[in-house]
Amino acid sequence: MLLILLTLSSCSSSNAAILPSDFNNCQTTLDDALNELQELKTSNELNFEVRIVREITDRDECIDMVLGTNLPQGAELENGKLVDLVVGIKKDEVTETVKATEYDLYIQQLEDKNIEKLNLITAPLFGNAEVEQLIEGQNLITYIKSENPMSYRFLFSEAEGFIYGVDSDLNVVTILDLSEKTVREKEAGLHTFDFINIENKNYLLVTYTSTEKKYKMSAFEVISDSELGIEVNLISFDLQNDNNVHFGGKILQDNKNFLLCLGDLNSPGNSAKFDSPWGKILNIQLDNILNSPISSHDDSRIEYIAYGLRNPWSCFLDQQNLVVPDVGNIHWEEVNILPNYNETSDPYFMGWPWYESFFDANYQNTPVNDEIKNQQIENTFFPSFVYPHANDYCAIIGGTNLNNFPKWSGYFFVGDFCTGTIWAINTEKSSQLIVLEKNIIPYSITTINDSENGTLLVGTTSGTILELTLP
Repeated sequence: MLLILLTLSSCSSSNAAILPSDFNNCQTTLDDALNELQELKTSNELNFEVRIVREITDRDECIDMVLGTNLPQGAELENGKLVDLVVGIKKDEVTETVKATEYDLYIQQLEDKNIEKLNLITAPLFGNAEVEQLIEGQNLITYIKSENPMSYRFLFSEAEGFIYGVDSDLNVVTILDLSEKTVREKEAGLHTFDFINIENKNYLLVTYTSTEKKYKMSAFEVISDSELGIEVNLISFDLQNDNNVHFGGKILQDNKNFLLCLGDLNSPGNSAKFDSPWGKILNIQLDNILNSPISSHDDSRIEYIAYGLRNPWSCFLDQQNLVVPDVGNIHWEEVNILPNYNETSDPYFMGWPWYESFFDANYQNTPVNDEIKNQQIENTFFPSFVYPHANDYCAIIGGTNLNNFPKWSGYFFVGDFCTGTIWAINTEKSSQLIVLEKNIIPYSITTINDSENGTLLVGTTSGTILELTLP
């Protein structure tokens, strides 16, 4: 009997699909590892997901080799498992082998879910916009707005804490200097601004990371084209730890209220919980806000539009829709379109930290219990468009439609931070078009805005502002 049991145990063990033991410490190439995993899938009729995770190494012998995986050695491979192959790369240098292999895997993942048409990278080229340089020599541009009550052609903000007006002759005038109050590090800084009417007075609203370890939205009364009133704080949220990324900060007017899009502060659990405002989109009532600022996420004047977001720092309104470009983690970028967002009784759950796009994000912490987690996963609102971190694409940038250009009526425009690619999207026509190919703009782009004259204004990390005339 003992012999029979041992024999059965041995057969059971030998028939299981096991992660190869040499998938660590640069013992096997990326290509060989993928071939082995594919053979295990085929021979065992398994369906598990394989991804590539880059890791910088100083060891030349480890370039394009497998450093390790997310699974322990000898782990059994099962349906639904996620296998991350950690592959060695040089700093600022990725081989064409890794790039091509990554993209092929991403395309296969989309095809497996029959959603390959959502991939913006494969959108057809309609034509390249003409690019004209308007402003140069500034610092990192965070936002641009044309429509304003101050008689400027447009205004723009810098992360360092400044807002400038640009007149008809392209002269740059300082409107607001918050540099002494603003923390400027990584993604921390002055993020965005807008104008809003409160109690029959025009105010300039600004969001920024404060030296007081607070995230602030403040209002400045517009007194004249060159003069603002004193700072009136409207919102003040505590910043967690010393994180200097994933703030979001976009302000959007919504009738008599305004929306505020906030990132997760690089703490993914924030997005799944309601004990902080982070990783969420807030609908904020203006009731008595000048005299009684908001200092807590549970203020009665706040309603949640959406949660489960990672870094929606450039959301925008498009007709009755709220468009939320959510910057991905290490694999996918998302364009989310929330229809009739202000009529929903329950906030949308956007997937993070359980999903990155349509795929398992491999998040192992437990910010909520299993019951809530499963409810969130079941009710996830998935993106309308995606693209992978491949072929040098890296981060989604929003975004605007055009008010005064009938040819592009119904379209909105988003772009990619690293490549400068810009897409035009019309959901009613199911049309996604490239209107500026990758690498034509020689800078990383940070914001895309309506000039109100039928062109796009694009800000960059170099401090250059460009005007794009569409094809």
